[in-house]
Amino acid sequence: MSSTQTVPARRCAATVVRANQRIKIINTYGNQVVDTWVFALPWTAIGTTSSRLEAPLYPAASAASSSSYSTAANRAAARPEFMSMSHCCAKLLKPIPGVGDTLVNQKRAPLVKLIEDTSPGTHDTLIAAAGDSEEGEILAGLQTRMGGRVPDLFKLFRNIPVTQEGEGARRRISFEAPVTKAMYHVVFEALRDVVVVMSACPQDMLEINGKKPVNAHFKVY
Repeated sequence: MSSTQTVPARRCAATVVRANQRIKIINTYGNQVVDTWVFALPWTAIGTTSSRLEAPLYPAASAASSSSYSTAANRAAARPEFMSMSHCCAKLLKPIPGVGDTLVNQKRAPLVKLIEDTSPGTHDTLIAAAGDSEEGEILAGLQTRMGGRVPDLFKLFRNIPVTQEGEGARRRISFEAPVTKAMYHVVFEALRDVVVVMSACPQDMLEINGKKPVNAHFKVY
């Protein structure tokens, strides 16, 4: 088992999690949101006459895929795979994943499974990352690598309730104080080799981090 690692307040950390390994993300002091991205490490590259397909779109992909499928399909296959919360919500038919749920990428392929959650399950899939401090630099770097797009992320421990008053467009969301306690944690199991990127959310103007960002921690085992 690896030692516990730090996600510094207002900063980011990343780690490789191999297939069948687990990552435990810990809300050490109870009030820290952990913005979380998951990226798939490429499958074994597939050689083609013009390029290499790093992430096959089709289960039966082979060296002949470049001629078997359209150029558009092959380009889609070669794009980086990342956890997509919009696709997760569509698959799960609910806004927040829970224990036992599989989180998928933008191709609807499994990436990780949520196998443990000691919090009340109060997480967020709706709101963007804060985007300042080092997190802004990380987002800018991701934009460059992802062709201008930053994947939507899973905001662990963030309390963003949706009001039940009214219907349709009359409903509202709000930024509320955390409901988590010290040492609450979640555990994900990797279903393939992935990179997990975590940011200890730098937001200090709203209640979501108790207006005081602090360190979070994680462990891969």
